[in-house]
Amino acid sequence: MKLKRNTTPDGMCKYSLIEHDKDDHVEHGLPGTENEFFVIKLKDKHAYAALDAYAHSVENDDPEFAAEVRELSLRSGPLHPNCKQPD
Repeated sequence: MKLKRNTTPDGMCKYSLIEHDKDDHVEHGLPGTENEFFVIKLKDKHAYAALDAYAHSVENDDPEFAAEVRELSLRSGPLHPNCKQPD
């Protein structure tokens, strides 16, 4: 499986983000741009590992944020009722 953006001529990703606090600005996360991103849904089989690692990484800088990410992790991956392989 390849990332969707690696299979399209324009590099468009599978998802876009809508920034509601910036007048609903749509960000496409194009590769190599300042606002490139990678979306992980909580039901993704690997989301728990990713979120747990992220929470651990940010813990010293912002313990409150780390706790919120860790809370998300407890509803992700194998702990999510609709856990599945990413597509």
